[in-house]
Amino acid sequence: MINIHRFVQNRFLRTRHAHPFGIVLDIDGVLFRGRNMLPRVKEAFSLITDKKGNFVVPTVFLTNGTNSTEKNKAAQLSEQLGFRVPADNVLMSHSPLRMFTDLHDKQVLVVGQKNARAIAKGVGFKKVTTIDHLVKWFPHLDCTDFSRKLVDPKETEAARKRFRPIEAIVMLGEPLKWETSLQLMLDCVLTYGKMDTMVFPLIAGGRRPDHIPIVACNVDLVWMADVASQLPRIGHGTFIHILDSLYEKLTGQHLQFRATLGKPTEVSYLHAAHRIQRQAKAMKLEDVKYVYVIGDNPMSDVLGARLFDRYLRHGGVGRFDHLDLEAFDVNDGEKPRVRTRNVVERCISILVETGVHQDHVHINGMVKPISALIDNLSKGEQLKLQLPDFVEYDLHAAIRTILRRECYR
Repeated sequence: MINIHRFVQNRFLRTRHAHPFGIVLDIDGVLFRGRNMLPRVKEAFSLITDKKGNFVVPTVFLTNGTNSTEKNKAAQLSEQLGFRVPADNVLMSHSPLRMFTDLHDKQVLVVGQKNARAIAKGVGFKKVTTIDHLVKWFPHLDCTDFSRKLVDPKETEAARKRFRPIEAIVMLGEPLKWETSLQLMLDCVLTYGKMDTMVFPLIAGGRRPDHIPIVACNVDLVWMADVASQLPRIGHGTFIHILDSLYEKLTGQHLQFRATLGKPTEVSYLHAAHRIQRQAKAMKLEDVKYVYVIGDNPMSDVLGARLFDRYLRHGGVGRFDHLDLEAFDVNDGEKPRVRTRNVVERCISILVETGVHQDHVHINGMVKPISALIDNLSKGEQLKLQLPDFVEYDLHAAIRTILRRECYR
C-alpha cells in the first residue's frame, strides 16, 4: 500500500528535481453543497497540505461564482476549511477580466448583483456604470416597474447629465431584477450605448452593424444549491440565453460576444494554469507539467478541462468561443509573466459524484449563441468531450487517485 503522505513529503518537501503537478478545484458540488461541507473534504486537504496548513502541491480554486472578490472568497474558504487560503489561490469566473486591458479605460456597463461595481473596479475597469445608475437616469425606460412607467423624461433630465454613452458591456453574473436588466440591456445594445436614441431603425430582416463589445462571465445554465434539494437552480447562462433570444426576435441576429469567461471556456483554465505556475515558482519547484481538474459538472468542469488539454496539445484559438488564446498566453496581465503551452503538457479531468453529475441525467447545457461547439461539432463529438479521464466518488478519492498516478509517473 502506497503511503500517500510519505510520497507528498518526498516529492515536494525534500526533493526539488521532479516535475511537480498542479490541481484545479471546483468549489460548489466538490467541497460544499450550499453552506454544508461535503464528507471527507478536510481529510482530502490533509493529503496536499503540511502540518501548518500550507499547500505542498500548487492548487487553485476555480469557481464560476461571480458575486464575490477573490479576497473575500479566499477569506470565506479559509474560515470554512480551517486553514489559510491565499487570495492568489482563488479564481472567480470574472478573474480573467484582468486580461482585457483594452476595455479598462472604456465606459462600461457592468451587470451583476449589488457588489458588481466594486468587483469590476477590482479587476481593472475605471469607468463603471451599473443597472442601478441607468434606472436612476432613465426611469421612463424601465416600463416593467409601473411606478416608473409614467415618469416624464424631463423630470430626470438634470440627473442624466452624469450619463456617458456606454462603450462595452460586462456581464458578471445574473442580476437581481431580471426584467429591468433585460429591458435596459436591450436598450443599451440597440442604441449602441446611447440608451434613448436609436442610431439605426429596427427593420425586420435588415442587417445591423456590429454592436458594442460584450463580455459574459459564467455561462452555466444551472447549479446545485443545497444538500436538502436535488433540484438544480437556474444560473447566469439562462439569463444570457434569454437576452440573446430577445435580441434575435427584435433584430433577426444573435448577439456577438467578444469573449466568454468561466468554465468551460479555455481562457479560464489558461488563467488557472498561469496561477499554478506562479505558485510553483514561489515554492521553488520546477515547471508544472500536468494539471489535474476536479469538478462535479461534465458540461462545465470536464468539458473545459478537455478543451484546455486540446489547446495544450494543438494550440490555436479557443474551441468554445473562438477567442485567440495565444495572445493571452503571452501576457495575462499579471507578473511575473509565464507561458503555459510550451511548459504544461496535459490537463487531466476528474469527475466527482457529489454535485451536479448524476448517471444518465443531463441537467446542464451549453448556451447556444455563445458556444462555437454547437456549430462546429456533432452531438457525438460534444458528448465525447464531456467524458472525464477519471470518475471518483468524492474529493478525497480524487486526490488519492492523482497522488497514486503521480507516484508512477
